[in-house]
Amino acid sequence: MSPGERRRRALATGLAPYLDADAVAEAVALWQRDYADRPRFSLQGYVSELCKRFDLAGRRHDLHLNLVQAMSLPDRRLAADPLARPDRPDAAGHPCTAAFQALMLALWEALNEAEAAQLRLDQLTDLRSAGLDDPRRQAMEYWFNHSRADLAPQERATLAALLNRSYVLLCERFGPVRADRLLKAAADQVRRQRPELAGALGALL
Repeated sequence: MSPGERRRRALATGLAPYLDADAVAEAVALWQRDYADRPRFSLQGYVSELCKRFDLAGRRHDLHLNLVQAMSLPDRRLAADPLARPDRPDAAGHPCTAAFQALMLALWEALNEAEAAQLRLDQLTDLRSAGLDDPRRQAMEYWFNHSRADLAPQERATLAALLNRSYVLLCERFGPVRADRLLKAAADQVRRQRPELAGALGALL
């Protein structure tokens, strides 16, 4: 078990008495997005944000103590990782999700490091105006921040809309001629390397 997975499981364990399952997943996704990569895990700040978001101000002390205690529990007593979503099939069982993931990775790899980082930032920022519900937005935010992980399965229409928005962002940042070349090269690479995804890729483009 990786340290990140263990921390997420400990958080889910400590949060369970105070939040329902969907809210626990949202709270752990919040930590993963905004706190996981900080040099030191800021538990006080995280608890403060949870209290505001979930109206838990009156239980702040107990919540903080429960989270601290959960961090020291043995692995066998920890709740499941809510971001792993073991109740759902992974991207391998969802060709459109796998195709979207492979296409984005190929696209970013075609750019230099600074360009790829800027495009991912554009895409992350754009998610806030994409009209997604919270679970879909959080899943996409998590994946854009941790693109080597598996993207949680998404509907084809959602992925096609996000791909279209990504193309617009490409045009705005690099111009339409280069955007077309980049997208075509990325799609061709996916077809060569993952021919089983050709049909799903075509459904997205």
